[in-house]
Amino acid sequence: MSGENPYAPPETTSAGMPNAPESFGWELVGDRVWVERFAQFPMVDPYSGESDEVMTMNRLTVRQRPIWVIAIRWSCIGLIFQPLTRLMDGDLSDGMALLGFAGLFISIIASLFFPICGLKVFFTGKTLRKHTIQLWTINGFFVVGVLTGITAGNSGLLPSRFPPTWISSVAFGLWFLGLIWKNLIQRRLTCRRRKDGRFEIRGFHPKALAFLAQEKKAAQAWPGE
Repeated sequence: MSGENPYAPPETTSAGMPNAPESFGWELVGDRVWVERFAQFPMVDPYSGESDEVMTMNRLTVRQRPIWVIAIRWSCIGLIFQPLTRLMDGDLSDGMALLGFAGLFISIIASLFFPICGLKVFFTGKTLRKHTIQLWTINGFFVVGVLTGITAGNSGLLPSRFPPTWISSVAFGLWFLGLIWKNLIQRRLTCRRRKDGRFEIRGFHPKALAFLAQEKKAAQAWPGE
């Protein structure tokens, strides 16, 4: 009987198994990763360098992030942060905060015109859980800051020993620190466009680079390659 076996088990994305998806569109040049648009990487987590038998493939959008755009954006966030609790009370007369909002909006719009590269990469369950927890925690601080800022001036909504303005200031401070961690400290991938139309990807974990080097060496040693 010809054809595929309808009772065969579904394919799994397991490292080292024949049915793992083939990688393509990437090249390791020294310690630099060069890719074509929509390249697909082997089963190694770019953030931790770990490889597991079962991993999750994600489509990742990587953007170019010039230093001056990052500096402008965080300067604007700093302008917004200082008077933010007063803005929650309805005081929109603070020109510095409005200037910060305007600058932040412009920097976000400007970043959309920088090169963007789509990649297919694998993540371990540990990385996905960690990033999900961080995202919900940072957003949670922001929501708490907004809600407690709105209730400022109405002492009946919260116990007197927890004044809303104090809670709002702490929550926004933690939110701000979380954004700094997420955007400036935590490992993330960035790209630069090259003259031949490819992109140089930066931010891979050293262990991930070592894994890619082994993959490159194995491909070169394979007969017929």
